[in-house]
Amino acid sequence: MLPASKVRFQGFVYALSAALLWGLVPVYIDVVSDFDPMEIVVHRALWSGVLLWLYILARGQLSSARVLWADRSMRRGFWLSSALITLNWTLFVYAVSEGYVIEAALGYFIYPLVAVVLGIFILDEPLDRTGWLAVGVVVAGVAVKASLAAEIPWIGLCLAFTFAFYGIIRKKMGADPIIGMFVELVIVSPLAVLYLIWMVYQGLPIFFGGGTFNLFLAVLAGVVTVVPLLLYHAGNRDLPMAMSSLLFYANPTTQLCLGILYFGAVFTMNDAVSFALIWAGIALYFVTRKAARPPLATDAA
Repeated sequence: MLPASKVRFQGFVYALSAALLWGLVPVYIDVVSDFDPMEIVVHRALWSGVLLWLYILARGQLSSARVLWADRSMRRGFWLSSALITLNWTLFVYAVSEGYVIEAALGYFIYPLVAVVLGIFILDEPLDRTGWLAVGVVVAGVAVKASLAAEIPWIGLCLAFTFAFYGIIRKKMGADPIIGMFVELVIVSPLAVLYLIWMVYQGLPIFFGGGTFNLFLAVLAGVVTVVPLLLYHAGNRDLPMAMSSLLFYANPTTQLCLGILYFGAVFTMNDAVSFALIWAGIALYFVTRKAARPPLATDAA
């Protein structure tokens, strides 16, 4: 057995790698942005399903996936969760393709606290006064952005709520995260294949126009989805939730930096005020959680 300090370090590497890789996904979307955004989502679902099938097959876990699928109540939950994650992917691809990278980053900054609030009403999880204060500060940040920009940041809010509802539903179901996502992709993949068949019927080229390189780009859509997912769950396994949750913010932080430096998006004073409040709320929440949490074995240096 590895010592606690070693486990904590490898968990840190896994979780940070996952967040950074997720944060770089907009670069991939930008590379294929000349193609139909829906085809990007289709390849993401289809090839993620293929890669997860190979992963689960190698680990001998196909029987576990069949058990989940055989349960009627679990199956209903997976139909809902697969719809939510597909909607989230579609919104994200649309946001990046249309130049709303900063708005997408905003969504993933506020998503964890949205999940906290949903957990209160759906999972009956408690939240103390400091936690409510943190949520209030984040809400104030979103309200400031909406009022100063004279419009509600719909993209960020939709990304936050779809991903938060997805996470809450999956947590309530209690299924293994990787096997559960494989089952979701079993649901979505046939629709992805039908979409590609429809493209052929319409005389449209598939696999991003065809050719060896574009076929590689199509398969890469699954890689950039599945690899961070596996690293993310490996990190969560080895780290306390407070630390893994903080490391998740490398994802939207990377997206925000990409939006400014790579995509050339304008980061206005309105954005600065709004993000400052959101960062303050996030810091307040996680600092107080860290202070209130009893020491864990994995915290030992």
